[in-house]
Amino acid sequence: MCSQYQLVSDMNAFQTQLAIDLGDIIREKASDFAERQDDESLNDDATFENLSGIRHPTDPVIVVLPGQKPALRRWGLSVSSLNAPLINARAETLDQKPTFRPLLERRCLIPATSWFEWRKEGTTRHKTRITLPDHQPVLFAGLENGKEVVIITCAPAPSIAHIHDRMPAVIGPNHIAGWIDPANRFDAVRHMLGPVPDHVLEWSEEMPDRAKTAQQDDGQITLF
Repeated sequence: MCSQYQLVSDMNAFQTQLAIDLGDIIREKASDFAERQDDESLNDDATFENLSGIRHPTDPVIVVLPGQKPALRRWGLSVSSLNAPLINARAETLDQKPTFRPLLERRCLIPATSWFEWRKEGTTRHKTRITLPDHQPVLFAGLENGKEVVIITCAPAPSIAHIHDRMPAVIGPNHIAGWIDPANRFDAVRHMLGPVPDHVLEWSEEMPDRAKTAQQDDGQITLF
């Protein structure tokens, strides 16, 4: 899975929904961010000039922290025992995993306008875009460590279960403040990590490209 966030066109909607100003994030220089993160590999102006569009694992993404504060994090947790970043976390077992237990009170939101999954049909894979009605902004539940972020997943809504057996856990408007409040213990907010109602989801498939579906689709990896 990869996610999509049309930063410019949807900025007003996010600012209204979250009462935050994303202007500093948009203007922030990659060199400043890299200096704060002590990571020279992030020192790329072009990367931070273009935060909209499709995001892939290890890309910088916008997150919303406690106090409705926007920040930048890299998508995927670095784990010494793994060769690749850990980009998803199962809601059902968060408090059972040593990697995630220290982050349970470091909850955040990851804004997007859609996400993609690959529906398998025999040897063919169909790229499917999943959105809310009218492509309204959506907020994924996440955990962050100051540099990186992981997206929490849950069982899918019935209407998209034929596409994939997992989906991002979406935090609804009434739960935004509670989810990112670090004063709330995880046990008090874990009920928020469930599939959204069927009637608020829409999905559409792209026509299969035989040349692409014969490959592993590098850069279009399935998150869950």
